[in-house]
Parts: sequence; structure tokens; C-alpha cells
Amino acid sequence: MDDTPPNILDFVGFCAELEIDIRAAGNQTRYAAQVGFSHSTISQILHGRRPASWAFLDAAGFDRFPRYRAVGAGTGAPLLHSFQFFMRVESCIRAAGSLRSFCRENGLNPSSVSKFLNDHAKATDDLLRVMGYVRLTCYRRRPTKPAGEAVAA
Repeated sequence: MDDTPPNILDFVGFCAELEIDIRAAGNQTRYAAQVGFSHSTISQILHGRRPASWAFLDAAGFDRFPRYRAVGAGTGAPLLHSFQFFMRVESCIRAAGSLRSFCRENGLNPSSVSKFLNDHAKATDDLLRVMGYVRLTCYRRRPTKPAGEAVAA
């Protein structure tokens, strides 16, 4: 059973929603004009050659955010939001006795873990590996803009 909330989209789902908006606008060129970006930018985003910028996501009515899934868990496994992942890291540090001992035991740089804990940097790939999680980039349509609704010009 898939426990992922239905409004959370992966990249493929994001592109499918974007295609719905493009069809509602008539074509890619019209949609690009509505959101204020070139049609080549839209095409590059749809084909995964360019990440969607914050400005594009804002104009298109989407949000992008991280979620964390346990390594080896299926697609139906629950996703942790950033604070839940943070709490898991904090629990492991408390179990180890200190930040330094946690980092020493797991071969991590204490400075990078500290920056993550103080919200100055995202979790490094090494921290994710030690914790047994992968970071997923998720998307969500803002509730103010239903699928297929043309963007105000």
C-alpha cells in the first residue's frame, strides 16, 4: 500500500501536471508566455535537462521540497519530512553520547553534521548513507491553482 499523500509528486508526476497545464493553455508556447518563461525553458524542464527554478515553480503554482525515504524501502514506504529526519539524526547523536563520538563512529565530518543540525546546510550524502536514507525531491501543486487551470497572464 502506498502511504505517500496523493498531493506529493515525484518528478514524473510533476511533469504530468505541467503537461495538463500546457494542454489547458493550448500549447507549450502559449503556456510559456502565460508563466513568463521561454518555451525552450519549459521543454528543458520537461525533459529533465534543466531543473525548475524557484521563479518558474512560483509562476507555475508549484512548490519543491525534500522528503526522505529509507534505503531499500519500496515506493510505498512512508516519507519523512525534514524535521522528522532531523529528529532521527538527533536521536542517533544522543545514543552515541555526543556529536563528536557519533561522527567518529560513522566517519563523518563533525562540521558538516553541525551545519545540518544548525540549519545552515542540507544533509550531506555521507550523513544520509549513515542514517540509511535517500533524499527525494518532491513537488506539490499549490492549492490555489487547480490542475489544468490557465495561469493568469
